[in-house]
Amino acid sequence: MGLIDKIKSGLHLDSDKISDTAGKLLEKSEKLGTEGLEKTKEILSSVGNKASELTTIAQLKLELTQLPKELDAAYNELGEMTLKLLSQNVFKNDHPDFVEKLENASSLYDLIQQKQSAYDELRKSYSENYVINQLNDDLVSANGGIEKAIISESSNVVGKSLKEILLPKEALISAIKRGHQMIIPDGNTRLNTGDQVIVIGKKDDVEKVVKRLSAS
Repeated sequence: MGLIDKIKSGLHLDSDKISDTAGKLLEKSEKLGTEGLEKTKEILSSVGNKASELTTIAQLKLELTQLPKELDAAYNELGEMTLKLLSQNVFKNDHPDFVEKLENASSLYDLIQQKQSAYDELRKSYSENYVINQLNDDLVSANGGIEKAIISESSNVVGKSLKEILLPKEALISAIKRGHQMIIPDGNTRLNTGDQVIVIGKKDDVEKVVKRLSAS
């Protein structure tokens, strides 16, 4: 059997294996029923979203590695153009060649700032969600949970201190992020619209608190 025939044969075998595996997965999915399928979709969607976030982060990181090199090259070209025009005694701030090089360098600089800002925000968001998700995974086995809620304007807890709010016994507001400030609350801490609140405790109670805080 030649090399091409071997490859074709291998591909055929792999195709059979894939078809067989797909068939088995389909059988299992049918046994799981509607609830199982919905849960699978939810998991796949979550994985897809995280993969998308990571892909974007990686792409931005790559661009932030390459763009400064392009900016250095643009600065060098600008310097060379300036020296050339000066040596010819024709340098002017509005000389077309000088303006072109200057605008190119300026555009690259602005682009780097935009990319860096997007990268920092995405990393920050992903990092916060990652920590919460990891803690939540650990708590699930003990029927616990940790969730983040944003206090809505229409929530009946706005302006109230924690000691004034009747919360389920097995749920605790453990931290509040207000703008750039992180607050470890006590009974006198008041909740404001837009506060990002971390709730930890028994899963059912945590869900009740989150629903109440973010009620619309």
